[in-house]
This record gives sequence, C-alpha cells and structure tokens, in this order.
Amino acid sequence: MKNLLFITWDGPQTSYMEGLFLPIFHAVEKQRNVNFHIIQFTWANSEKTNSIQKLAENYQIKYTAFPISRKPHPLIGSAFTVWKGIKFIKNYNRKNKIDTVMPRSTMPALMVNRIKKSNFKLIFDADGLPLEERIDFAGLSPKSKQYQFLKSEERKIIQNADVVITRSQKSIQHHLKQNKNVDPTKFHVVFNGRNSEFFKPNSEKRILKRKELNITDQEKIFVYCGSLGAQYGWKEMNEIVNKYAKNHPAKFFVLTGNTEFAEKNLPESLKSITIILSLPFEKIPEYLNIADVAFAIRDPKPSMKGVSPIKLGEYLLMNLPTIASSGIGDTDEIISQTPNCFIFDHENKKNIENAVLFVEKLQHTNSDEIRKIGKKYFSLEKSAENYIKALNTIY
Repeated sequence: MKNLLFITWDGPQTSYMEGLFLPIFHAVEKQRNVNFHIIQFTWANSEKTNSIQKLAENYQIKYTAFPISRKPHPLIGSAFTVWKGIKFIKNYNRKNKIDTVMPRSTMPALMVNRIKKSNFKLIFDADGLPLEERIDFAGLSPKSKQYQFLKSEERKIIQNADVVITRSQKSIQHHLKQNKNVDPTKFHVVFNGRNSEFFKPNSEKRILKRKELNITDQEKIFVYCGSLGAQYGWKEMNEIVNKYAKNHPAKFFVLTGNTEFAEKNLPESLKSITIILSLPFEKIPEYLNIADVAFAIRDPKPSMKGVSPIKLGEYLLMNLPTIASSGIGDTDEIISQTPNCFIFDHENKKNIENAVLFVEKLQHTNSDEIRKIGKKYFSLEKSAENYIKALNTIY
C-alpha cells in the first residue's frame, strides 16, 4: 500500500476539495493500492475546514488544514506560512511514511522544491496555467521579480517531477515549449470529473420543480452556474438573454457564490426575468435540471488554454445544451462532437446573434447524446481512470 500526500493552497471561497478532489481520490483508492493524505493550506475559517474534515473522514482520507497567515500583510503572511509549511511537510512525510508527494500549483510547488527528493516520488499537479492567469486577469507583469521567481519554481518542479498532471492537451504543449528538455511522456491530462449519478437529469423532477417555480412550458430557462467576475462572460450572457427575451418568454437563473457581483452588474432590462441564487453544492443539480440551455462563456485569454471548466462537465452530465467559449482548454474539441451545443467564437462579430439563433432552433429532446459526451470526458470514473494511468507509470 502506497501513501500519497496531496498538497494544495486555497482561499476560503473555493469548493474544489469537497466537490472535486475528495470524491476523485476516493474513487482512485477503491481501484488502486494507495492511501491519500491531504494538507490544505487555507485561510478559510474553522467552520469550513471542520466540514471538509468530516467529509474526508467519510471518504476515509486523512485531511489536515494548515492555516495561511494573512498578517501583517498577505505577502508577508504567505512567506511566513511557506517557511513553516516546509518544515511541517517534512515532518508529515516522515511520520506518515509518505511514498509520493503531489503538490498542486505554485505555492505547494515552492515548498516541495525545498525538500530533498530522496525517498519519495513526485507528481506535480500543474492544474491550469496559474501564473499566466495572473498576467491575464490580475495585472501581474511577466517582467516582475515576483513572476520571474515563481516561474523559475514552476520550471524546477516540472524538471524534477516523475509525473506532471495538467487539465488540457494545450497546457502540455505550453509546458513543453517552455521546458525544452523535459520528457513529454511524463505529462498526463486529467479532466475535472463529477459524480455522474449526482449530476443526472430527471424529467419527472424537472416538471415538478418548474411547476413549483411557476415556469411555463413556453419559457426558455437559461442558466449559469459558477464564479462571477470580468473573465466569466457576464456581459455576453446578458446580451444573449436580453436579445432572446425580446421575442420569446424566458428566464435567467444565476447560481453563484458571488451574488453581490450579479446583483450589482445586472442590467435593468433583465431584472424582472433574472433569479440570482447562492446554493449549497447538493442543490445544484436540482436547479440545472429545470434549465433548457447553459452558459460556459469565459474570456479566452491565452492562459485559458490550460483550464478544464468544471461547470462544462456539470452541464453535459445534466444533458444540457450549452453555449461554450472557444479557446478554453480542450473545449473546442469536446463541444464540436457534442450535439445541441454551440461554440461561442469571441472573434466573430455576430456571435451574440448566432447564439440567439442557436437557442431559437433548439428543440427539447429526451435523447441523452449530450450526457454521453459528458460521461466520456467529465465523469468521476474517467478522472479516477486518468489519475490511475499517471500513478501506474511510477508504481
């Protein structure tokens, strides 16, 4: 039996641990002789970390929350946490006889780079392209000392890793271009998977829920589920719904933790037909089930070629016709083979008009062709299978 330590660094608003990593690792454990351990560096409160702890116990996964200091300044606090974290990880490895260490993204990589790789295998979960995302969306300069330092840490761990996990084929191409001497066979794509029995359409429940919410058969329900901000296509979604609603009965359901952004930036013309909700994770399929078309629109900046949008997997597993941005991870390849879905080309001047036309032509059908593609790429089983393939290359 192998002991694998997964190390991640997260803010309080993320739900990746509960909705993504714990279920996937549990699925891997059922098929492979490996015990997962997790150290989550986070500044989430004890209520959140305690709930993750309980969930981890249910999955029989050993979970440790390590608090990230934010004082006297986030940068100073982070540096202090990194310094303490290196020692903590070393002791944890020794105490728990860790065979494999899997840091996720930049900060965990920085810590693991300072631990002598003598008695463990190293899997680097590169995730998306986090440093490039900070250039595209957070104003980080590629010429800054901060970027250059963090980039050198990323290169170092990619060089030293036995396996590198990414979320898209395009991400692999990016890393190989920047790391010329790295063996390409050490790279593996793992999509963000969801439980296909949890994200599953139900026609009877759909009818009942739509009645409960006073939605008529004639109304087309648009849905967006996920984070909100400048990069998440809010303007485009509003324009599509607004243009469609001028000639057809429609409603727009926005399911997000950032309700403040949605309420503040919702156009006056959509206020009477938009419902903004912050839902617990277990309620999301219930509301996706009532929808007719979903949005997976995102600003296709260069860094976005590295991501695997979780919401896209959720929509497809729910058999939902989806409007998805071109240039986001491997979305183009997936959506191009999925019936009743639309690739939103941000470069096309008629993209809003074309999206509305797509919705107007949509017919509700009992076919599960969309869900079949969802299961092919985004099921929990598929993610577990991808992780197992990566693990099989080292033991």
